[in-house]
Amino acid sequence: MQYVAIENNESPYLSFVEELYHAAFPMEERRNWEQLLKMIGTVPEMSMQVFLEEEKAIGFVTSWKFDDWCFIEHLAIDPVNRGKKFGERVMKDFMVNRKLLLEVEPPASVDAVRRIGFYERLGLVCLPFDYLHPSYHDSHVSHSLVLMTNVPEREELYFNEIIRRVKKQVYLYHPL
Repeated sequence: MQYVAIENNESPYLSFVEELYHAAFPMEERRNWEQLLKMIGTVPEMSMQVFLEEEKAIGFVTSWKFDDWCFIEHLAIDPVNRGKKFGERVMKDFMVNRKLLLEVEPPASVDAVRRIGFYERLGLVCLPFDYLHPSYHDSHVSHSLVLMTNVPEREELYFNEIIRRVKKQVYLYHPL
């Protein structure tokens, strides 16, 4: 599998990413596509990569680097290629020498339970405190998600700084 950085909005992979982005994530968990395009290549902490297998796009990840932390904002594998261990390979690559933080839906549906199980099999754990995901669209609306990490610490106080940075830089970022 090959990782290709999307560094500007001229990338030939953007139509694939846009289609998968809209199919894989509910509206409240994705930003406006035009806003995302403005961020690509201009926000130093953010990275978007597409995954290729035999030169064909199979998925993408949007991640943020904060010191020794990596926040995975979006990770999706094309439905045709799910169940082939591509997501597992990507996550294992991201976990090498990194503290990871990511959000998942609460275990209220079959898909959410399956997704949490996927991350748990890779060694991530659900954090035992409440977390409100800020809206990409309305600053007065938020919804409950679950934070997962590969860090053994479980105390909320330990995560306060990285959560504050995620909320400030990921969710409140507004391009000019």
